[in-house]
Amino acid sequence: MYKKAILLGTYPQSTGPDREPIEWLVLKEEEKRILCLSRYLLDSRPYHERSECVLWRDCTLRSWLNGEFFMTAFTAEERAKIQLTETETPTGITEDHIFLLCADETDELFDDEREDYVSYEERGAVTTLYARSQGAWYLDEEGEDGGKGCWWLRYCGGVWGREEGEHSYMSCVNFDGYIERAAQGVEETDCCIRPAFWLKTD
Repeated sequence: MYKKAILLGTYPQSTGPDREPIEWLVLKEEEKRILCLSRYLLDSRPYHERSECVLWRDCTLRSWLNGEFFMTAFTAEERAKIQLTETETPTGITEDHIFLLCADETDELFDDEREDYVSYEERGAVTTLYARSQGAWYLDEEGEDGGKGCWWLRYCGGVWGREEGEHSYMSCVNFDGYIERAAQGVEETDCCIRPAFWLKTD
């Protein structure tokens, strides 16, 4: 489905400390910018550092993505090309360089309108060896889904989306590409990170 991919930034992806180029899928193209999503699940971190009701704007994962990850995964030149984006949630708008997709965006971006089907297989993503070393859950078996894990969404989808911040769990995309609406406690550490950003192309 996705014909384009780019390399940008570096992050540990094998079992050693060495950093490797990050591969990004181009999910959407607009004038002067493209929407990028990591091909692989890069790390395993909690959505929030403790079990409590939390909004996207206040969660520790958002702070880490736009702080440590943004500053260390990309060079200064690369950071200048990553657009500061207004990211919507049911409770308001935040400004993020790096963000997570929400359920509606996931449905839209992985829906092939010409063929009229949702590509659940492509929603699923393989965990890196580094993510597994950090505690990522993954499907430990042979086959097309082998090695795939689950990845956090920005806020709970469906009817839960209107109640952002009222629950101590979060939605994620499962290994099979289906969205689990109340999948994980926000403090759990076996769910993975699949970062996204808008990259300037002008």
